This record gives sequence, C-alpha cells and structure tokens, in this order.
Amino acid sequence: MENQSEMSANRKNYFKIILLVFSALGVVLSIYLTYLHYAQLAALFCEEGSGCDVVRQSGYSILLGVPIAVLGIVGYLSIFIFTIISFPKGKSWLSLYLASLAGFVFSAYLTYLEVFVIDAICLYCIISALIMTVIFIAALLAKAELYPKLSMLKTSVLSIVVTVVIITGSMAFQSDHTIRIDPASISANSFQLGLARHLGKQRAVMYGSFRCAHCIQQKDLFGDAFVYVKYVECHPDGQDSNPSLCLEKGIRSYPTWEIKGRYYKGIQSLEKLSAISRYMGEGYSG
Repeated sequence: MENQSEMSANRKNYFKIILLVFSALGVVLSIYLTYLHYAQLAALFCEEGSGCDVVRQSGYSILLGVPIAVLGIVGYLSIFIFTIISFPKGKSWLSLYLASLAGFVFSAYLTYLEVFVIDAICLYCIISALIMTVIFIAALLAKAELYPKLSMLKTSVLSIVVTVVIITGSMAFQSDHTIRIDPASISANSFQLGLARHLGKQRAVMYGSFRCAHCIQQKDLFGDAFVYVKYVECHPDGQDSNPSLCLEKGIRSYPTWEIKGRYYKGIQSLEKLSAISRYMGEGYSG
C-alpha cells in the first residue's frame, strides 16, 4: 500500500511538473506574440511576408476585438494557476481539464483555419498548438490520479459540450472588423497619390473584406488616394462585393494584392508596393 501511495504521489508530481513547465512556456510565447501584435513588429525566424505575417495579419488573429495572443496568455496562465491551487473533491483536476480542453480545441480550430482558410502556416502558432496538446494529454492522463471517481461517461459528455461551445462560439464571434488604427481621414501626399495612380494604371488589385481590420490599415496607408486603387470586396455582405471573383482567384486571406500576375498576402508598406510595381514617380524617395 505504501509503495502504491508513493508511486501515485510520484505520478502526480510528474504530471504537475509537465503542466507547470509547458503552461509557463505557453505564457512566455503568448506574451511575445502579444508584444509583436501591438508593436507591429516581425517575428524572429520569420521572413517578411511569410506565413507568420499572413496569419498574424489575417482577421482571424482577433476574437471579439481581442488578439488571439492575449487570449493565449489568459489560457496558459489559467492552466498554470489551476495546477498550483488545490480545490476539494477533484475540482482542481476538473478546472485544469476544462481549461486545457478548451485550449486544445481552440488551437485545433486555429490550425484548421491556417491550413484550409488562410492558406498559410505560422511557426509560432504551431509551436503553441503543440504546447497545448502536451498540456491536454498530461491533464487527461492525470485523471486517474487526481479525479478517479469521475466516470468516463460524464467526462466524455462534458468534453463534447466544451468542444461544441468553443467551436461554435469561435465561428460565431471571430471577425475581422474589430480593430482600426487611426480612424481619421488622412490627407494624401504626393507620394501616396503618385503610387495609387501608378497602381491603377498597372491594373493592380487589392482584394479584401469590409470586416478586415488589416484591410482598413492598408487603405489608411494611402489616405484619400486609395480611391485610385482598384479594390475588390470579397465578403458577400460588403458593398459592391464580388466573392465569386475572389473564389476564382483563390483569395483566402485579406488583404491580398495582385500585381503583374503575382499575389502578395498581408499588409504591404507603400515602399514595398513601389518596389513591386516599379514606381519611381513623384514623391518617391527609395
């Protein structure tokens, strides 16, 4: 009996260490991604315009106006706290399991969006998903030590309910329209006007959605001169929308630029658009 008790205590400590270490890693990673979001900086080991930028600049990087990275901090920190705090009658494990299950399901949902909707892979998102997977497996395996009295039937029903709530809630509330930088009307300078007119002559096209925060940011870079840029609204509910053209072109993330037969995903600086379209007119200083 003593040996069994000792082995059980060792297993509990083993699972606890795994949960604490990986949830701490998740917190650090989420803090870093949150910093990048608000500082508008590129991530380490990710080239400009890579899948990291495309995913981070897509409307799916925000939920109810809150960056996904911030939600990551909350989720990982909750798991860390639930691992430390002791509740009576197995409630510690139940709180831990529900938090890890919610994080695992949401991570799986985000990975699905990357692969099948955004059509781009973010290295840091994959690392976060792997961390959450390890946490979830550890929490699930810890049930036998921390809450053996809870039947598998109840556990399964609870898991299904949480999964349905997380997925339906994410699909219902995740949108692109909740953030905007500087909603002011910006007066266009000579460079903005010249570049916008040049892009118009080059028949460059920007594909976007009226619900896309990053599309708004892209337009704001041009100020009033954006009226000279050809814009295609891909959202079916948008004004003068043309979703069939976006579908035909294979546009899955916004904004996407089509310039001289090539596609560029994510927000593009005016300097980069100048280089891509070979603009060297009025106001150009490159």
